[in-house]
Amino acid sequence: MSYPDPPQQPQWQPQQPGQPGQGYPAPYGGAPGQQQPAYPQHGAPAGGMPGGGMPGGPPGGPPYGGQYAGGQMPPSGGGRRNRWLIPTAAGVAVVVMAGTVWATVSLVDFGGPQPETVLPGNSIAFGKLDLSIDGSQAIDLLRFVDQLPQEMLDEMGEPDGDTSTMMAEGFVEAFPEANQSDVEEWIGQGVGGSVWPTTDEEASEGQGVSGAIALSVTDEALAEEELGALASQRDDLAFEVVDDFALLSFNEAAIADLNRQIEAHGPLDGNDTFSGDLSDVPGGSVSVGWLDLGGLMEIEEFAQEVASELPSETGAVSGRATASVRIDGDFLEARMDVFGFEADQEDLSWLAQEPGASVTAMGGLSDDTVVALGGAGLDQAATSAYEDGVPFLSSGEQTEMERSFNSMGLPIPESFGGLLGTSTAYGFTDVDLGSMFGGPTYYRGFADSSAADGDVTYEYRAVGGDEQVLSDFVAEIAGPYSDPLPDVRTDGDAVVVANGTTGTGRLADDEVFQQTMQELDDAVLAGYVDLRQVMPAGEVAAPEEWGAVGVALSVTDDGERASFELRWAPSGGE
Repeated sequence: MSYPDPPQQPQWQPQQPGQPGQGYPAPYGGAPGQQQPAYPQHGAPAGGMPGGGMPGGPPGGPPYGGQYAGGQMPPSGGGRRNRWLIPTAAGVAVVVMAGTVWATVSLVDFGGPQPETVLPGNSIAFGKLDLSIDGSQAIDLLRFVDQLPQEMLDEMGEPDGDTSTMMAEGFVEAFPEANQSDVEEWIGQGVGGSVWPTTDEEASEGQGVSGAIALSVTDEALAEEELGALASQRDDLAFEVVDDFALLSFNEAAIADLNRQIEAHGPLDGNDTFSGDLSDVPGGSVSVGWLDLGGLMEIEEFAQEVASELPSETGAVSGRATASVRIDGDFLEARMDVFGFEADQEDLSWLAQEPGASVTAMGGLSDDTVVALGGAGLDQAATSAYEDGVPFLSSGEQTEMERSFNSMGLPIPESFGGLLGTSTAYGFTDVDLGSMFGGPTYYRGFADSSAADGDVTYEYRAVGGDEQVLSDFVAEIAGPYSDPLPDVRTDGDAVVVANGTTGTGRLADDEVFQQTMQELDDAVLAGYVDLRQVMPAGEVAAPEEWGAVGVALSVTDDGERASFELRWAPSGGE
């Protein structure tokens, strides 16, 4: 689902020193050579300021959205010339990431001039990056760096703290006509950008939106001189220098429209909704994005594309979102918060009816769990979904499902409570995840191929479930294929289904699990992957130093707010 974008823009972003042309590397420091899919892929800009999708991504790849300015956007149709501006769907929801891991984890509090003071108050998407280092959170930074795998530290080398050089490198990557040493004389350490709706055909090139990048400058006169010389050599660059920022867009009409929008709506920092949403962004974030989904849906081209990709009965979609990347000492976190989300007049209040207990449920799994999933209130959610019509199932298919469960003596939806309990967890132990990477799997640092025979060892826990209901279900489902049957037993307030031999300890007692999943007690859905056990053989020197990845979805304020958190907690420290 892409946003109505202007023609392709050249790349602009700080590069990692010593790796020209690659754009921002993965700030999570994943396993060498491991790439992750973009999230979302559609609408990812080639322009350097905001990138496609929300921030975040598992170790080993760039933040979701790929190399924000390094990846190419498909050429636009109609024979249009290449451009460099950014307006894309989620494009401004995520800002450019830092050029090295050191810069990425340089914690800031967004001090000094901010781009929202020079961008329009009716913007529907915004993002910013600040590479100025704030010493107030240096302790968190040092704690995190101390936990990184040693091989990452060896590759990164010593930081020199010169973020202006990185900004200049990114600028020259987009504008090769510029001289880097000259750019370093006037470029600042921050960048932001926004997209706004407009009726000016020239400013939007007929797509209903325009946008601009606000690049901080330390010498306005020098910036004006340099950008003027640059603009005289190009037909896709217009600019204005004002209030410690150079405003860049793809033509003079867009710059003029920006000024008209500010005159009519004021600057973005005066927008109470925007300011209120950003006030809850975690302190110390290195990058922040904001998106007004309702505003996007008012753009005809965008709304038509959304409608074409969603079920036909889906109505209006509204809500807002913030995204951020930060360091908390113990982990690197990418976070997205959604406010007031509604789709077809349905909100998220049904997920807020039960207290989040997914992490607690996962903690009851065995301590050798490799991958864990947890949920709270799934029994009620399944019942509600069934009574309202199961999504993606026709009435005939739902009837057939009901018959299948009835044949097992498990009528639905009455049996959902016995099967799922009030909170649920599912964990794999010696499943051969190494096959996903084309090799054997490391278990606590040792190669193991015991799962190669296809016999998956797992544990399922349903807190508040019914042992008889689960026993009947297991007998019907696994009976024809498993000898012996998976064990069904009661463990305290939970019913456990276990296949194979698992550890005798509890995942909740594992220090890395605690480090990764701390302060996520409100999560209604959660996941955990122990990287120490799944790193591919030969890919890394010390799998035990890579810690774990955790994800969590929390819904609070009676469904008015949903928070998605993705974390990497390395364990390389002593």
